[in-house]
Amino acid sequence: MFKLENNAVKNSILSFTFFNLSNNFNKKEKSKILNLESTETIDRINFTESKTTLSTNQFHLIDNINDNVIVYLFIQKDKKSSAWNLIAPIVEEKRTGKIFQFALGYFALQGSGGGISNLCSLFSHLRNLKERGFKVDILPKIADTSLINDFEYIDSGIKLQDLLNDSIDLINYRKEKFSEIYKEYIRLIEKHNLE
Repeated sequence: MFKLENNAVKNSILSFTFFNLSNNFNKKEKSKILNLESTETIDRINFTESKTTLSTNQFHLIDNINDNVIVYLFIQKDKKSSAWNLIAPIVEEKRTGKIFQFALGYFALQGSGGGISNLCSLFSHLRNLKERGFKVDILPKIADTSLINDFEYIDSGIKLQDLLNDSIDLINYRKEKFSEIYKEYIRLIEKHNLE
């Protein structure tokens, strides 16, 4: 029998053995992964995928629009998880139909904090668009909260037209707090010269 006394020889044999074990392990793991991938792409549509809605630091995208726009302000009919009835603004280019969808949760027509401040910032960018000669139509609408929430998800099947069909113009729905919301809307429209 051959006796190993030299450390270099021992280390070489040990590293070769470790490499074989490691290589065999990697082959087994790769075959498991391949088997998983082949089983119907692991039901990727089992979960709800959300759209990438815009946040308040992306108002600059409005400055790049060279078209007339319709701005829909979808106001929650029933407030959920907030002190205010929040707004989901959607800016639509008239000619192309391209939409810029801002996330629900950043805008409001109530209170005196961030929601109104963000809406004022949005209105400032819209005013700039109007001053460049483009027409800006703003349509405030009351919509079911769950419908607005569902619109933010890809697999909900909710389209902009669905929101429009199932909403009520703010001017026609001025009961209780919506009367105050309407007054604040008119004040901000006049302030930003968007009437």
